[in-house]
Amino acid sequence: MRRLLAIAAAALLLCGLSAPAHAVNQYTTIGNVPKPEACNNHGIMPAGGWLANKSCGYVMGTAIAGTHFDVHTTTANNFHFGRWRAGDGSNFCAFLVPGALDTSHSTSVASSCSDDTSERLSHRRTFGRDFDAAPHTGNGAIIVPINPSACTGYYNYFVDSNYASGSLHDPAGFALPAAGGYRYSTNDLGAAMIRVDALGETIWLFVARSCIASQLPSGLNNEND
Repeated sequence: MRRLLAIAAAALLLCGLSAPAHAVNQYTTIGNVPKPEACNNHGIMPAGGWLANKSCGYVMGTAIAGTHFDVHTTTANNFHFGRWRAGDGSNFCAFLVPGALDTSHSTSVASSCSDDTSERLSHRRTFGRDFDAAPHTGNGAIIVPINPSACTGYYNYFVDSNYASGSLHDPAGFALPAAGGYRYSTNDLGAAMIRVDALGETIWLFVARSCIASQLPSGLNNEND
């Protein structure tokens, strides 16, 4: 009897190891997305919906219209947690604002983001450093002059769920204004997230940190949360 039980247990273990990953739905992203009123934002995101570290959290990029997003979970206020996938191979787990997906069609794909990643991402030092203010405060209040000859705006920087490095990609396609509101830098100091007023909207995007570094004050905040 013990031998039979051991064989059965081994068979169950093998079945578990060979079972396919849990499937989730992948959707195409859209543009002209309403900003999330749940976060007291108003207006439109022309290029696509914001990607963030949590619901109403720090903006980490933009899910450019026509790319893809795998929905793993959806919060009570309709933020989606999952993997954003771009045509250039960049992909990472993040939260996507409500209303940023074409839900008329979906494709079943294997699950690839975890609860552990979601929890890790909720702490801001996972993806950034040198913040403008202490945790749960600030909103790009440090105004920095922008040198148009040195600064070009990009919607995205992160390329994977390590959030440790990246490259500036997805050019914003419009001239930056004379100044912007600094929020944080990436951990490798390759890029800085800033707030600018353009296209009649407040837009968050990345610039090379080197083009504004000399304008940043000392004593930027590196507390975690």
